[in-house]
Amino acid sequence: MITSLELFNKSGIEEVSLRDISSKLNIRVGNLNYYFPSKNDIVHALCMDFIGKVDEAVGEIFKRSFENLFELMYRQADIIFSIQLEYRFIFNKSYAEIITSLPSVQEHFTKVLKIRFDEWMNFHTLLVQQKLAQRRIITDSYPLSYILNILALFWHQEASIYLPDLKDEHKKEHALSIMFHAYKPYLTKKGLDQLMPLLKKLEHY
Repeated sequence: MITSLELFNKSGIEEVSLRDISSKLNIRVGNLNYYFPSKNDIVHALCMDFIGKVDEAVGEIFKRSFENLFELMYRQADIIFSIQLEYRFIFNKSYAEIITSLPSVQEHFTKVLKIRFDEWMNFHTLLVQQKLAQRRIITDSYPLSYILNILALFWHQEASIYLPDLKDEHKKEHALSIMFHAYKPYLTKKGLDQLMPLLKKLEHY
C-alpha cells in the first residue's frame, strides 16, 4: 500500500499500472493480483485508509482541551489538510473521477460529509452560546459548511494553479487562512478577539 501511494502521488493514477507497482515491490504481477485483482481495488483501499486516518485524527482532537473553539477547529483543519497532502493523489486533478468511479467509496464519503455538517452545526451553535458569533451563523450553517467543504476538497488544485511556487506547508497555511476569514462576518467582537491571534499566524497570506 505504501508503495502504491508513493507511485500514485508522484505520477498520478493514470500513469501507474499494476506492473509498475509489482516491479517497485520486486514481486510478480500475479502475486499482487492475489490481494488486489485490479488497480481500482488498490485505490479503494487507499481511499478508505485516508478517511480512516481523518476519522481517527478528528476523534483524538476532540479528546483534548483548547483555550478556545477556534483553536480546536484550527488544529482539526490543520491535521486534515496534512493527511490530504499525504494522500495527495486523491485530491489533485482527478478527485471527482476517482470518487465516482468507486461507488462504495462515494457512498462512504457522502455519509462522512453529513457527519461533518453535523459537527459544523454543533460548532456554530457553540460559537453562539459562548457569544462568539451572531445567531445568523446557525441559519447559514449549511451553506457556510458547504463552502468550507469545497475549500477542504479543492484547495490543492487552486494552489497548484495560482500558487505553484509555494511549498506544501505554505499552500496549506493559505487554505487555512481563507477558511478562517470566512468566519469573520459572523463573529462578535469577543469572537474576533479570539480568532485574530490565529489569523496573525497566517497574516502573510
